[in-house]
Amino acid sequence: MVKDEILKRLTSNGRDVIEGLFSGLEVGSNDVEEILSTLVTGHHLLILGPPGSGKTAVANRLGTLLGDIEVVEGCPVNCAPGDAYCPWCLERKRNGEPLKTVVVRGSDRLKKIQGGSEVTPEDMVGSIDPESALAHGIHSVSAFSPGKLLRANKGVLVVDFIDRMPERALNTLLYALEGGRVNLGAYDEQLDLDILVVATGSPKMLEFLPLGVLEYFDIVTLGYVDDPAVETRIDHDNLERRPAGQMLDDITLARAVEIANLTRSHSEIERGISTRGSMRYTELLASMQEMGVGGREEMLRGAAFSTLPHRLQLAPHADLPGKRDQVIQEILDEVLGGKQKVETLDFSRDDLMSLVEEIAREDKFRKPLKYGAFDILLKRVQRFPESKLAEMVRAMSSRMEELYPDRYRKDNVTEELLMDIEESRKREERITKLRKAMELDALSQTIGYLEQHKILEKGKQGWELSRKGLSLLLERLTPKLVTSSVYGYGKHTTGKKLSIGIGREVGIRHFRFGDKYKDVTVKNSIREAIRNHRNQVTKDDIMVVTRDVRTSMDVILVVDLSGTMRQLEKLWHAKECSIALSLAASQFKDRVGVVSFSNMADVVVDITANPYRLTRRVIDLELHPNSFTNIGYGILKAMQLFSYHRRSKASQHMIVISDGDATAPHPSPKKYALRQATRAAKKGITISTICINEESADPELMRRIARIGKGRIYYIGEEALTAAILEERMAAKATL
Repeated sequence: MVKDEILKRLTSNGRDVIEGLFSGLEVGSNDVEEILSTLVTGHHLLILGPPGSGKTAVANRLGTLLGDIEVVEGCPVNCAPGDAYCPWCLERKRNGEPLKTVVVRGSDRLKKIQGGSEVTPEDMVGSIDPESALAHGIHSVSAFSPGKLLRANKGVLVVDFIDRMPERALNTLLYALEGGRVNLGAYDEQLDLDILVVATGSPKMLEFLPLGVLEYFDIVTLGYVDDPAVETRIDHDNLERRPAGQMLDDITLARAVEIANLTRSHSEIERGISTRGSMRYTELLASMQEMGVGGREEMLRGAAFSTLPHRLQLAPHADLPGKRDQVIQEILDEVLGGKQKVETLDFSRDDLMSLVEEIAREDKFRKPLKYGAFDILLKRVQRFPESKLAEMVRAMSSRMEELYPDRYRKDNVTEELLMDIEESRKREERITKLRKAMELDALSQTIGYLEQHKILEKGKQGWELSRKGLSLLLERLTPKLVTSSVYGYGKHTTGKKLSIGIGREVGIRHFRFGDKYKDVTVKNSIREAIRNHRNQVTKDDIMVVTRDVRTSMDVILVVDLSGTMRQLEKLWHAKECSIALSLAASQFKDRVGVVSFSNMADVVVDITANPYRLTRRVIDLELHPNSFTNIGYGILKAMQLFSYHRRSKASQHMIVISDGDATAPHPSPKKYALRQATRAAKKGITISTICINEESADPELMRRIARIGKGRIYYIGEEALTAAILEERMAAKATL
């Protein structure tokens, strides 16, 4: 057994084997222990990690655990001379052919298959070879050419990027994982497999790879090198292996490693530069140095824009055209621009995310900042000591007291003052004045810190959240999306209708009338003709690939801004759910717009796929006190906004959010709302409603609007708004 052979190799000569497996690779000690534990127990291994983390290199080195073995010469499944049980060896015996032996090296016992949409069960198990079929007859097992799965028998099968394999190919792989018998295509023959499967993939594959496959693996997750000293050594060793040339000086190499490391902690980057990417960056720098291309800074900038942007994976809310170059420019400015860190404090990422949410959420801080009302802002900080801004100002005050004791010491009172008749009063005044001066200075330092770190930016009158601040807010509010795995054949001729599809190939089926010729697969059509024992390909043999086709959708939130929304935190939850919907939609290139209504209605944000634009506009929404609730005009305004996008192929969906009864226009506000809903439905616009549970609410009206719009109604509390919006988005996508 392969598993017993690996166990014996690890236990008899473990130290040398381990050094051979992991030499030159920066794999953490815990990861090494997990990999070895899996191999010792004989379990199949799934190695996850981002590109460049070394997962494929580790998988490929597992062939060193296998020794040379003696097998039957020409046997495709490596039968032992004393146990030649496979159909090919049995047929040779029946034909009276002698079974010669040959030695197969251990490295040749490792087989690889590259995951991809084009992989078929025939690639795994095998198929009929036309030339062999002509020579031996189509019913002879000699006409069957084994695939990678069978040829890996008595060895290791490495499946690179298993998450890219179609479902049909994965189902075939299950036979090897279960240790069962594999059928040889259309033949009645079966074969027992002795095999160890080592697969690699992205960490995201855990979200959608079938549980039936995952349960057969032990999972080890590798990451990037997080120690700059270790990464510097890796890059240095890599440069030494280059043909004779100049080496980078220590300063340039250190700057390059720092730039690569900063991409892994940037707020708008989901996956930064890998160790492999860092090596390519330093290689280009060394080449530019040999060619005499400019000075150090010029080389670092030029090489960065050539090798780094396309290797970044941005967060969903930041993935916009030109954003990668912008992020690299920001990192280069930070490393090469000689920016000085403030000597006061350095707040954590969690602190900053909490602060931007508080600024966006609380009008008592956002408005004084927006209009530059510094004195009012200080009073709000003093009035609300439990707030995050007050907490940061207090921390800044304490630090300033340590840095400048002569300036802010409480007992910094002169002898002249002590001798004055009003000694006590003036002393208290002095202390109060010093305290106020320190608080003002601390608030000013805090605002300066936030400006320096690009959390706030100066507007026409005051401060507002910058693009980086909005990015932190979006990251804070990014919902944990649960993608549905239920799909079926829709109106697409050769596609599977799927709300999260990306157009990749997911299967193969017979040709149907209306299918596109570009989806015809020649290879599988020929295989089907051979399987059906035909000399020519007929219409019944033509096969086409199927794709997961993503449907697109435009959504408009119609939000109530009448006075009743002032209660509790309804307005903030309405803003939060708008931002969450925009983030969820942006992942799949859907678009979102926002319309507000009270006495009349206004377009807050035009239909857009840019979460930044929507967030900036939505944050500044304010209630309209003492106003009516004109639901019908809100629906009309959204309908007009949809009419400007009639050329779009996206379906159009409207979500109405309100906590009150329709009170305008007179004399029949409810009939007016229902009439506008009917007009929208006739234009093909679907409508769902969310009724916030309050005494002033009219759930019956909202239910009738949803029924007319062929949508759904949600009768919920304000805190459930975001969850309801995301649930409604998935429900609307499923019905497209």
